[in-house]
Formats: sequence, structure tokens, C-alpha cells
Amino acid sequence: MRLLAIAIFLLLTCASAFSEQPPKIGAKFNKSWKKGKQSNLCLTSSAQIDPCVDRVLDGIKYQIAYREETHRVTYVYTSDEKFRTIDGLKVGDSIPVSRDTVRGQPGWQSYAATTRDGWWPVVGYDGLQIELKDGTVLDLTGTQGLKSGIAVILGFSKGHS
Repeated sequence: MRLLAIAIFLLLTCASAFSEQPPKIGAKFNKSWKKGKQSNLCLTSSAQIDPCVDRVLDGIKYQIAYREETHRVTYVYTSDEKFRTIDGLKVGDSIPVSRDTVRGQPGWQSYAATTRDGWWPVVGYDGLQIELKDGTVLDLTGTQGLKSGIAVILGFSKGHS
């Protein structure tokens, strides 16, 4: 019985060693990710467009962008419902937000506080107003109105400016 437990442990350890994780920001872009796929241009911050590809890694779909000149990864995004952060957060989860904890840029995404593994939960688009779970709006530009609430996670990103 003990031998079986050791064998299962080793099998799981080896399998996880071969799993393909999303790349780190600044890592060299793997050209094989582009092979046979159409490369698009993706908005990677409010004023930056980089080439990108959609790639499934360990059963989770990611958008991976890279700088054309350096072939270094600049941005990773997922809205895949199978994705989980180390904190256990996933797309569709509710998360507390406030004017103090949310970052946003006009024409771009709004983010709640970063997770322990460095992912930014995306809680809105077009930056400065976030629709909350109850339908009200958190306005990041004003001093009037709601100062906090509960938002829904729409996706997760790394590498934005």
C-alpha cells in the first residue's frame, strides 16, 4: 500500500512538471505558439498595441502579447472560467472594490487589488466607472456617490502599464 502511495505521488509530481504554465512578463515569446495560428494586434494598455496570439495552456485559454522588436512577453490575459488564481478566485466571482483599491485608465481595463500570484482581477472596461454586482456604478473620478461595493471579476491580466 505504501509503495502504491509513493508511485501515485511520483506520477502526480512528474505530470505537474510537464504542465505548460502561462509565460512570465518579460520572458522570451515562444515562436511555436504562433505556428499555424493567426497573429492579431491586441490592446495591452490604454495606449499600447502589441502582436498577440490565443493559446490554450493546461486547458485554459490565454491571450499572450509580445513586443515585436524584442519578442518579449508584455501582457497575458484570460477570461476562461476554468482559470483559478492561487487565492482561488475565478471569473464570475464577487470581489469587494473601492475607490482606494481599484485602478483604471480611460479606454482600458479597471483592476481590483492584485492577487498573491500577481494577477490583476479585471472588474471593468473603459477604466473610470465600474458597474457593480447590484447594478450601481462606482465612479473612480468623483468624490460624490458610492465609495465602495461588490464587483464581478470579468477576467485576469498581467503586464499592463
